[in-house]
Amino acid sequence: MPLFAFYADRPEKHRSDGVNLLVANGTDAEAARAVGTALVGLTPGTLDAFAVVELTDATPPFVVQGHPPVGGRAQTTWPTQGRAGARLAGD
Repeated sequence: MPLFAFYADRPEKHRSDGVNLLVANGTDAEAARAVGTALVGLTPGTLDAFAVVELTDATPPFVVQGHPPVGGRAQTTWPTQGRAGARLAGD
């Protein structure tokens, strides 16, 4: 299943909760956006203005400056707590 990155590509799109990059998989970009939005516990459509990139072997490397990545409790790859020790609202 394809993997997509959604990100705030302009300063005015930055969110106060720090959710400015989200990576999720889905059959297409919109399905992946819905999965990611649900994981974070956001209202559907909240991240519609974010830019999207499909992550493939051709995608250049990138970094995320700031807080480490945060994943849901059902996984063991990423930390499960983000800012101020909070867990993801949709998890």
